[in-house]
Amino acid sequence: MTRNQERGFSLIEVLVAMLILTLVITTTLAVFLERNRRIQQANEIILAYQSLANEAEVQRRINFIELADGAFLTDTTFLKPLAPFTTLVSVTTRRPNVKDVTMTITWRAGAKKAVLAMPRVNTGGENLW
Repeated sequence: MTRNQERGFSLIEVLVAMLILTLVITTTLAVFLERNRRIQQANEIILAYQSLANEAEVQRRINFIELADGAFLTDTTFLKPLAPFTTLVSVTTRRPNVKDVTMTITWRAGAKKAVLAMPRVNTGGENLW
C-alpha cells in the first residue's frame, strides 16, 4: 500500500479540528455565562425599581410636613435576592414649599445603586401630589 492510498486524517488535521472545536466550545461557554450575568443583573434592577416605585407612592401620600429622612416605609421583603441591601429616603428642602424626596437602594456592598427622586410641593390640599 502506498502513502496516497492510506485512509484517515493526519495529525495536523486532527489538531486543527480540535483547535476549532475548542474555540467554538469556549466561545459558547463565554456567551452563556455573559447571558446569565445579564439576566441576573436585569432581575436585580427590576426588583430595585419596583421597590422604588412602591416607596414613591407612599412618599407622595405622606403629609408634606411629615416628610422626613429615614429607611423605606414600604415592605422590602421581596428585595431578599439583593441582600444585603440598604434603603434610604432623603428629604431636602429646596424652597419653603418645595421638597425633593430621593429614594435610594444600594446592594452588592455599594457597587449597585438604584435612585428615584421626585419633588413634593405643599399645595395645601390633598396628599396625592
